[in-house]
Amino acid sequence: MGEGRGLRLRPAAGVRERHLSALLEERGRVPDDAPLKDVVEDAQLLGSLELAGFRFDWPEVRGSRLSGAGPEAILALRRARAAVPPQAPLTVSGLLAWHTALEGPLGFRRAPRERERSPPAPPELVESRLALLETWLGARSGQDLRPEQAAALAMARIVEILPFDDGNGRVARLAASHLLVRGGRRPPVLVAGDGPRLVDALQAAFRLETAPLATLLEEASDRALDVMIQALENGEA
Repeated sequence: MGEGRGLRLRPAAGVRERHLSALLEERGRVPDDAPLKDVVEDAQLLGSLELAGFRFDWPEVRGSRLSGAGPEAILALRRARAAVPPQAPLTVSGLLAWHTALEGPLGFRRAPRERERSPPAPPELVESRLALLETWLGARSGQDLRPEQAAALAMARIVEILPFDDGNGRVARLAASHLLVRGGRRPPVLVAGDGPRLVDALQAAFRLETAPLATLLEEASDRALDVMIQALENGEA
């Protein structure tokens, strides 16, 4: 799948939406049928693992779906995706459920971590700071945010806090995807090529400038269109 290799020049979203609709009509399909959703999920899974430093390829990810076997990192992220109901609010217990599926029942980080310019939360404050994020997103001010804004806020806050010893990026991406889908958007397909821009956007979000991260997540959600079109054209779904 070409979606794993960064953005290309492409038609506007409206043009691609019409192209997707035409392909679906030609094939007697609907946008949310299971095979298409599976391809988007696998593209998202591959990209998240690439950003986490794992080196898998598209056949490995697709093969793990068909066989139920494969590298543990792939299977764990697949389990994590199913650990929280799609329409559930974002909660501290949900973050723990995702992390437990990824890394086991390890709980929150217990040791200090260092980071230049934006130190992570001290271990004793991790849970309370995540609880503040849960409360804020559940309040009217959080509910008034557009899905990509809420997703950017959650992702930045989780990465800023660093609640776990490992897997923080994957949990943050699961949280962002959860909020986008819950808000009616397509799942964001972030890929390895987004890495430098993602780092810069997170640094800006630590300074309370979340617009660059929200824009990146909105574009990543839009990228799911390309994945669906390519899958239909190549007979992958």
